[in-house]
Amino acid sequence: MGFVLILTNSCKKKDDNNNNTTLTGQVPVLTTPNSGCDCDCGDRGWIPLNSKIQVNKNNSISIQAPTGWIYIGYKKGTTQLLKATSGGTSVSCTCNTTGSCLPFTGTGPGGSTSGCAGNCTNCTMTQSAIIGGTNVNFESGGYINIADRVDFANKDIPLPAAFKAMFDLPEVKKALKDFIDKTYAGLPFPKVTQGNDFISVPDGYSLAAVSIFGRAAMVPVPTISLKTTAAAGGGTASCSCTQGTCTLESTTIPFIGSASYCTGSCSGTCTLSSGAIIANGVVDALYSAISFRF
Repeated sequence: MGFVLILTNSCKKKDDNNNNTTLTGQVPVLTTPNSGCDCDCGDRGWIPLNSKIQVNKNNSISIQAPTGWIYIGYKKGTTQLLKATSGGTSVSCTCNTTGSCLPFTGTGPGGSTSGCAGNCTNCTMTQSAIIGGTNVNFESGGYINIADRVDFANKDIPLPAAFKAMFDLPEVKKALKDFIDKTYAGLPFPKVTQGNDFISVPDGYSLAAVSIFGRAAMVPVPTISLKTTAAAGGGTASCSCTQGTCTLESTTIPFIGSASYCTGSCSGTCTLSSGAIIANGVVDALYSAISFRF
């Protein structure tokens, strides 16, 4: 994953509080990644394209996503689902030992990423938002484009992976149900086989990459429904982690279908993939999406 590093002391537009502000793609960075902070390869967030990024005096960054994007996630230490409909969030970093760590932003799939780095061996990244006049910290979550739709993902357009909290949102459940109903058109739902760190579907079906409000999930569909060459899907879906673990998890709509995403404690890069088994258990990935905690 590459990073765009632009020093914060360069000339930038100021807001009314004398804070730097810019757009993703011209992202202010308080520090550089790979600087010795344990959280550098762990907690990471995803930011929609063309979001406004503001560097604050307290060394946090504020994010304002474009119209249509909202942030949803679980309140810190709970499973309470919260929604920041304004699309505004903040990222801060706390060093729990000696040294310091600060937020950074970099290039990512279809947008930017955020994280923490510095000369700190134990750093905590915090994603927060003002909801109902109160500042709330998130346990995990992410941005979704509520103005978008549910449709087959284009294999040539990278998307961030879907995440658990979004499937607790009624709007997501209904849109996914409508997509599955339309795609199956009366055909039976397949029996999904659960293996170690993967799922598979029988002949005649594929685990297709589906864009759900701008996030990629793997959904079992009839192979015949993959009408365009832009769609991608194989007989198996899995999650892989470069350091630590992440596992495949599915949300199920009773009698309708399911969608799969990754969860776990990956301190490296966690990737959701759909592919085809070509020989001796080797999987040829046809579509991949990176998972983010925030």
